[in-house]
Amino acid sequence: MKWHKISQAGSVPLSRSSHTITYINDGKGKAYVFGGEHKPRTPIDSQMHVFDMDSRSWVPVQCSGDAPCPRVAHSTASVGHTIYFFGGRSGIEMGEGSMNDLYSFDSKSGVWSKLDTKGSPPEARSFHAMVAVGSTLYVFGGCGKGGRLNDLHLFDTAALEWLQMPSSSDIKDRGGPGLVASADGSSLYVVGGFAGYELNDVHRFDLGTRTWDCPSCCSGKGAPDRSLLPARSVFGVSAHSCAACDHGGHLVLFGGEVDPSDKGHAGAGQFSSDTFCLDTAKGGAGWHKLAIEGTPPTPRGWFAATAVPGGMLVHGGNSPTNERLQDMYILNLH
Repeated sequence: MKWHKISQAGSVPLSRSSHTITYINDGKGKAYVFGGEHKPRTPIDSQMHVFDMDSRSWVPVQCSGDAPCPRVAHSTASVGHTIYFFGGRSGIEMGEGSMNDLYSFDSKSGVWSKLDTKGSPPEARSFHAMVAVGSTLYVFGGCGKGGRLNDLHLFDTAALEWLQMPSSSDIKDRGGPGLVASADGSSLYVVGGFAGYELNDVHRFDLGTRTWDCPSCCSGKGAPDRSLLPARSVFGVSAHSCAACDHGGHLVLFGGEVDPSDKGHAGAGQFSSDTFCLDTAKGGAGWHKLAIEGTPPTPRGWFAATAVPGGMLVHGGNSPTNERLQDMYILNLH
């Protein structure tokens, strides 16, 4: 396992936080960056930026269609060569309201589309999380008009239909959580987040039975060697399979906010640069901090992260000095 800082050629996007990065494997591998803020609570623009993983260069992209308005704290997930964008928050000059619109971006044609969906969409929100399992999207939590949320919604990308999933009273309402699908696609994991204070809990949603539980591997109960994740929000997390395991594999987590700012979204809290791993097998030893070669990203939160083959890609974020970042790192796990 090793961290590598990636050199960036071409027109490097403006430094930013509360944005998204989405990896598309189109034969070469490209990472798509959208949205975010350079100044606190002020969305940058609606421009799509594309990073070619082979040439290590930002490449021009021609876009057409109906693009989302500038926003921060939205979420993305990909199905095939299509990237889906849900929700987010407008800036101070735009009323700073949350949204619940859903857009798609065809990475082959460069065409944006605002989707006309069926069913009851999730209420407007920001600082939520979204993940794709097959052709289905799942949206969890975030910050709504009435406060933080703990609900889970399914979106069928073929039928263009929303469906609300069961919730659990054991899960605190939260913003800035991690949401990741297990490597075998059988479960979703909700990790940490902010509920007025930083959280370190983990909850699992079984996609077959549509039921919630708290895995024994991270409950802190039982064997004394089980360890809990230091509480945090707005971090990066991804799932990875393991050839030596007969289950869903491991969750790998980097960085995040470990102590909030007293200035809210206008300030910087205390951030982490640690990397943790959770073996998701029942009876596992819980979270453990990884000793990784190379140079890890500097402490940060509110950054963008995405799973890539064999690892995790990290871009930008907010620094302890409240200055936005534009650097990029890759964690190679194999």
